[in-house]
Amino acid sequence: MISLTKDIDSLYKQLISYEPNPITDLICEIKKNNGELHKNYPSGWKFKSFLDESLPSLIDQGGIYVFWWRNKSSGDLDPFYQETCTRSYQVQGKQIIGHTGEIPAYHQIEINFSDEWLEQYRGDIPLYVGKSADSILKRVRQHLQINHTKYKGKTTADQLRRGIERLFYLHPHTANLIKNHVEYSFIPLHGVDDVINRFYLEDYAIGKLRPLFNIDIER
Repeated sequence: MISLTKDIDSLYKQLISYEPNPITDLICEIKKNNGELHKNYPSGWKFKSFLDESLPSLIDQGGIYVFWWRNKSSGDLDPFYQETCTRSYQVQGKQIIGHTGEIPAYHQIEINFSDEWLEQYRGDIPLYVGKSADSILKRVRQHLQINHTKYKGKTTADQLRRGIERLFYLHPHTANLIKNHVEYSFIPLHGVDDVINRFYLEDYAIGKLRPLFNIDIER
C-alpha cells in the first residue's frame, strides 16, 4: 500500500530553496555547416541528448518541477511591458445554460495580469508547476517545444509553451523569449513509492506560488 510518507511543507521549502537554473543548461544551438537553420529546428535550438553528461543530476528521474520567469533586474520584465505582450488571455469555462443556438456556447473567462500582479514578485515569477513519475527532463522537453520558433500545437503536455504563446502571440520568436527569460527548478520524487507525495506537493506548490499557467476554471 502506498501512503503519504513525507512532510509536504518540508518538501515545498526544499523545492523553492534551490536556485533556478537557466533553460540553456538543457538546450544547445543547432545550425547547418553553412550557418543556415535546420528545417527541423527553425528556432535554432534543440534539447541536449538524454545521455549528455552536462545535464543536471537526477533530472532524468520523476519529481516536481517549476518553471520561472527570471526577474533579477528591471530589464528581465521588459517583454511584459512591450506591445508584443497582451498581458491577458481567455480560457473556456462552463457551458451557458439556456443557450438556444445549434452549437453549444461557453463562458469565456478573461485573465489579466496587472502591473500590481507582476510587481508583487521580488524574485523570479512562477510560470508553471508540474509533476512527472519517471522523467522530469522528458516533461520539460514536451512543455517547451524549443525547436519551434512559434508554436501552434496543443497537447496535454505543452502548457508552458502554450501559455507563452497566449501572452506573446504577437512576438515573432517565442523560443528566444524562453531561452532568454525562462528558468527551472525541481525536486526528485521518483516512481510509484512517491506517487502521493508528488500529487500533494504539486497542488501545495500551485496554491503557494500561484503560477500564471496553472490557472484552471470550473467546467
